[in-house]
Amino acid sequence: MIRPFQSGDAESCCALIHACLERDPSYPSPLLQKIRDAETLESMKDRAGLFYIAVYESDDRIMGVAGLDMNEIRLLYVSPEYQDQGIGRMLLEHIKSMVPPALFSDIFVYSSRQAAGFYRACGFADKGPCAFEICGEILQTVFMALPLHPTRSM
Repeated sequence: MIRPFQSGDAESCCALIHACLERDPSYPSPLLQKIRDAETLESMKDRAGLFYIAVYESDDRIMGVAGLDMNEIRLLYVSPEYQDQGIGRMLLEHIKSMVPPALFSDIFVYSSRQAAGFYRACGFADKGPCAFEICGEILQTVFMALPLHPTRSM
């Protein structure tokens, strides 16, 4: 079941995000530690006040988390033991449905290099590399976008 994030979900979401980041080789080790230190229960709750966050829950266990800020995917993680079961696609479809169609023609993400294949498989187009400074370290990402409304042929 996909539902909105609740403050009691923060601990499970943080643990899930940490587990995913630790398995992603595109995060340099010093940056990974800084992100791990910055990703706290309070930071998770704070983000939920800034943009929409949803969780995928089954059997009282959070298996995935996704976040959307207007038309930017800010979070999309599935617990490593539940990956490749369609949870990521379900979360992606859910947050895509939250984008106001009258305001935005696409949805976009700055994907880690590791996750770019998932987004490509979901129809996103690679728009090029983009580097961000996070906690004094550089993270290489891939800017990816997906049109929300198929082009209509005349």
